[in-house]
Amino acid sequence: MSAPLPGAGLQLGLSALLFGWVATIAVVSGVAIARALRLRRRQIAPIEGPPPRVLVVRPCAGLEPHLRRTLESTATLRYRGSVRVVLSTSHVDDPARPVLLAAAETLRARGLEVSVEVVAPRGSNLKASQLAGVIDPADDDLALVIDSDVELEGLDLDRMLAPLADPAARVAAVWCAPVERAPASLADRMSAAVLGGSLHAFSLLGRLEPHGLLVGKTFAVRLTALRRMGGFAALVQHLGEDMELARRLREQGSCVQESDTVVSSLASRRSVGQVLARYARWLLVIRAQRPALLASYPLLLAATPGLLAAGSLAIVRGLPGAALAVVVAVVTRLGVGVVARALAGRPLRLAGVALDAVLADALLLAAFVRAALGPARVRWRERSLRLGARGLLVDPPIASG
Repeated sequence: MSAPLPGAGLQLGLSALLFGWVATIAVVSGVAIARALRLRRRQIAPIEGPPPRVLVVRPCAGLEPHLRRTLESTATLRYRGSVRVVLSTSHVDDPARPVLLAAAETLRARGLEVSVEVVAPRGSNLKASQLAGVIDPADDDLALVIDSDVELEGLDLDRMLAPLADPAARVAAVWCAPVERAPASLADRMSAAVLGGSLHAFSLLGRLEPHGLLVGKTFAVRLTALRRMGGFAALVQHLGEDMELARRLREQGSCVQESDTVVSSLASRRSVGQVLARYARWLLVIRAQRPALLASYPLLLAATPGLLAAGSLAIVRGLPGAALAVVVAVVTRLGVGVVARALAGRPLRLAGVALDAVLADALLLAAFVRAALGPARVRWRERSLRLGARGLLVDPPIASG
């Protein structure tokens, strides 16, 4: 018998590691895709009896592109029950306030009950402060929070809120996956690629944690469950109040659920630096609240560049099966891109899918490096904030105005 070639065992071991990495990504991606497609086919029973009373809150801060258009899209909500709408800011001199007042007049003309409120800051998180001031004292059944850059396009509230209709049910919050539809710059295109062309698209990512993830772009919460965990007042010093809300709801035995409807964000005209800072901020929240998940970005959610580099090196070194591993990695990534685009309602062009892969992975990896290696400090709404343990903002609240 001939002796094994020197280094043959090492080569097989490296090949096994490469294939294990590729196989893990392929399996996880397949699970996310299967669950997402099953969610889109889910039958939801209509709300029986009197529909819950809904408070719709649209927190605002500063002028944004398309602000009046997105706020006035609130009139397209489809719901057979009672709805009242609050458009809010943190300061009376916020430049968005005149737009809010004009949009409120339009919404009233469309038959909605609307008010414009100024909610003084209660903590460093101005959005959570606005929600605390508007939602915590409310006597409605459900609160629906919609970010100011979301265009609703006739959102079917009867369908979205059906899981919350039964007060005895475990589901305490429902959220919609956001996609971006108005890219006007390279940075906008990169963000759209993440949210509608990668495994980080929340329509897919939410399926990997189906009862724990909550994305705060558009979500509804049952007020009784919210009060038991201290209301939004308990979240005003948290960056990533949506993640902390989900954690606290789980702690009290409730769960959250993803809706089968996506919503459109019209965020646009951003620089690469602004978009990078946004995703780095999201990853800093993960670093603070769920640090074990941070490694999933280079190893899973944006793994293709690393896989291609490792696979190319393996081919050069003659590792067995290296070419097959590269092919599986590429096919998996393209498959994820196709499904994410389909769920987002984006065109299914191969060139667009491939470009999404490049732009999304580059943005996520850059954000990972900044969040993993940089200081625990973020810029948010033109403010520099320091992040402490569990996502708490250690800066004092800003003065009200």
